[in-house]
Amino acid sequence: MILLNQPGLKSFIIYVFSFIFLTLFIYLGIPFFFDYKNNKSFLEKKIFENFGLIINLSSNVKYNIFPSPRLNLKNVEILNFSETSMNIGSAKKIILKIPFNKLISLKTLDFDSAEIINAVINIKTSEINDFKKYLNNLQHKKAIQLKKSRINLLDKKKLLFNVDLKKIRISNNSLFSKLDLKGQIFNTKIKINYRKKNSNKNSGGNVVVSLPEIGLNIKLSINSGKENNENVHGRASVLFPNNKIYLDYVLNNKVLNISSSRLINNYFKGELFGDLFLFPFSTFDAKLDISLLKFKSILSSRFIKNNKLLSQLVPFNNKINGKMNINFDKITSSTNIINSGNANLEFRNGILIVKEIKLNMNRIGNIKLMGKILQQKKNKLFIFNTKINLKNSKIFYSRFLIPEKNRIDLVPIVLLGKINLESYKINLNKVYFDNEKDQKELDGNELLLLQKKINEIFSQNLLNDVLKYSNLRKIINSFF
Repeated sequence: MILLNQPGLKSFIIYVFSFIFLTLFIYLGIPFFFDYKNNKSFLEKKIFENFGLIINLSSNVKYNIFPSPRLNLKNVEILNFSETSMNIGSAKKIILKIPFNKLISLKTLDFDSAEIINAVINIKTSEINDFKKYLNNLQHKKAIQLKKSRINLLDKKKLLFNVDLKKIRISNNSLFSKLDLKGQIFNTKIKINYRKKNSNKNSGGNVVVSLPEIGLNIKLSINSGKENNENVHGRASVLFPNNKIYLDYVLNNKVLNISSSRLINNYFKGELFGDLFLFPFSTFDAKLDISLLKFKSILSSRFIKNNKLLSQLVPFNNKINGKMNINFDKITSSTNIINSGNANLEFRNGILIVKEIKLNMNRIGNIKLMGKILQQKKNKLFIFNTKINLKNSKIFYSRFLIPEKNRIDLVPIVLLGKINLESYKINLNKVYFDNEKDQKELDGNELLLLQKKINEIFSQNLLNDVLKYSNLRKIINSFF
């Protein structure tokens, strides 16, 4: 048995460990003596070989031992990730981690991974395919991380939108290409996971996008066409609280076409078709066919019960621009008054333009509604022009229990005014009966009285109660 109190043994052990520590410290310290200033081009070449990034080292390079061997680069200009793009951004700091066995000389210097901090990356729409190729490039297998950074998507010099990155990691190996992103878009948290199998037989990949704050989850399969063909197709599923959307898509020449789809939720069943034009402007032209709309379920939904929901959406995001045509083949409710309809809508620079909403009243007539939803100064308003066509007076009077003494010959009724979407207070500018021979308009006192009766109903009830039959009957009785 060896005892530590043997003469000289303790000193020997201390000497051995001191020698090992000193040797290790000297080995780790070798990169301190490299001439980085005169070998910037060599380092730039090494960074390109490892990570596929072309950078410009504009400041001195600093080597650190702790917490692991690494080079710290400050104020770095990121030139490009392809041969076609130039000056895509800059980073305040880049950390290059060095393998333990690559410290012996500058010529053997290599890197395990790169960490880019406080960077701003500008990607033009014309460079998206280059960025996609970069993600799938197997020549650069070393991992890259971006932290506390921002990616701007530009159409030439115009900013389309940006993503604030908490963290993004890009890596490649013989089996998979991967991208994992955490950040914010439109001030909403977003997570993106991209996986692509690196096989000659399979050029497809999968993307999962999650916006947890609003409960939106998107799963997307990506299948490319033949080599050098921009055509991409696949399937997607969109899960939103109590909503499921399944669709087949084709992306060709920056236009996303939805060729078939299924929409299922507690309120309606339908199909969505149309095109989303991605660049140079993000617009859409879509058609939604709803085979069944459950109006009773909508009245009891949290969307209607949240009286401030619509006002919270206004003004609509000014990056949402496009046209939407909605057909309601069948509408069911407890009263069965509205049985079908259609809506022609347009989103334009933060304003929702209601070109026409037509609601067919079962064997009674129809309602045509036009107007726009917008923010005007501090008020969020729906400015409307409504025409009520009543064609079957017998059924109408019977449905809404209009006393016989108050019944008149029915002619189209036109209402012009605005609704405050926060208080639901209605201001009527004009109400008239559109007879073919003449127009009878309510005078000022009659208009104020009608407005007062309607606002009393709105002030005493929640929105979902206002839309119920009993209160609708009170509003309609106000005209008679």
